[in-house]
Amino acid sequence: MSAPNDRLELFVALSAALTGVKAFRLRGTGQAEAYLAAVEAIVPWPIIDDLFSQFAALPAGDALEPALESGILADPRLGAVARNLILLWYRGAWSQLPPAWRASFGSSAGDTNHVISSAAYQAGLQWEIAGAHPVGARQQGYGSWALLPAGEDTP
Repeated sequence: MSAPNDRLELFVALSAALTGVKAFRLRGTGQAEAYLAAVEAIVPWPIIDDLFSQFAALPAGDALEPALESGILADPRLGAVARNLILLWYRGAWSQLPPAWRASFGSSAGDTNHVISSAAYQAGLQWEIAGAHPVGARQQGYGSWALLPAGEDTP
């Protein structure tokens, strides 16, 4: 097992490769530690360790994406966890692993559909990509609903 900082760096690097978002931006959400802790509480450690090992062994550069798809995302044991990591970063919420995965590889009490925290919900990458703000948080002020998002043309 690697040191906690090594695990966090590997988790962020893996997450960057999966989400297509630079590691610097992922760290900037302030959620990396919380997300890693959530994943480690839900997914059995041997599976997480295998996921990290498989990722660390992948080639860098242009060969990373195809290797990620064929080596991790296509893997019946690692693929579901990797896809959940993508959703976790974009939504700030954990999605329960598929029933077939749970039946084959085990389940935990924490493997339920749930938002990690209010801060995670607000930090979800989906808001930035949509050019929106989290519903119920970071309000833009009275009447902002009547304005088009920045960069949008008038209909």
